[in-house]
Amino acid sequence: MDIAAATFRATAATTPAASIPAVPNPAAAEKVAKEFEAMLVSQLMESMFAGMRESPLFGGGGPAEKPWRSMMLQEYGKAIADSGTLGIGKMTHDEIARLYAAQGATQGQTRTEQPS
Repeated sequence: MDIAAATFRATAATTPAASIPAVPNPAAAEKVAKEFEAMLVSQLMESMFAGMRESPLFGGGGPAEKPWRSMMLQEYGKAIADSGTLGIGKMTHDEIARLYAAQGATQGQTRTEQPS
C-alpha cells in the first residue's frame, strides 16, 4: 500500500475546496507548484544516488555518466510530480493561494483605512 498516496487522499478529502482561496492565474500557480515539486524530488534523488558508484548500467562509468544520471533524475522528478502522489505540488499550490488571499486582505485593509 502506498502510504503517501493514502495520506494525500485522506487530506484532500477532508479539505473542502471552498476553503482554498482563488488565485488570479490558477494555471500559472499550478505550473509553478509542479515545477517546485519536480525540482525538490530531483534534489532528493540526487542525494540518494550520490553514494552510488558508477555502473555499466549507467554507461560504464565514463565521463558522460554524471550528466546522464542528473538528467535521468530530473525526468524522474518530473514524472513523480506529474503523478501527484506525493502531494507536495498540491500543498504548494494551496500555500500560494493562501498567500494571495492574505495579500488581498492586507491591500483591502489599507484601502479602507486611508482617509478620503
